[in-house]
Amino acid sequence: MKNLALFDFDGTITSQDTFTPFIFHAVLPGRMAVGKVVLSPLILGYRLRLVSASRMRESIVRFGFRGRRAAEIEAAGLEYSRNRLGGVVRANALERIRWHQAHGDCVVVVSASLDVYLSDWCRDIGVELI
Repeated sequence: MKNLALFDFDGTITSQDTFTPFIFHAVLPGRMAVGKVVLSPLILGYRLRLVSASRMRESIVRFGFRGRRAAEIEAAGLEYSRNRLGGVVRANALERIRWHQAHGDCVVVVSASLDVYLSDWCRDIGVELI
């Protein structure tokens, strides 16, 4: 290994956020409707910059997936990774990752996004995930 190359996922490797579309993809519609009401004070606080992004994401995940089996969420993540991430990955970012790999560098994706969809994508292109 020559160097360590770190890449953020959303907005660096991708052209857009991937967390929110995954939530809309994986959270059941009824749970989504209830969540919009229950979490609305938190959402407002986030928009007013009174609530951190990490707290907002944690609350959405906790509420959205409560009561669901891990296998269901993992299957949704795999489907999302395989069918949707390719459409938002920037060609130049993937090219840069490949350049680092060709030079023997260790490439690591560092992200606050969910591993249920990132781990598959990272494994497919041969990079590590934090």
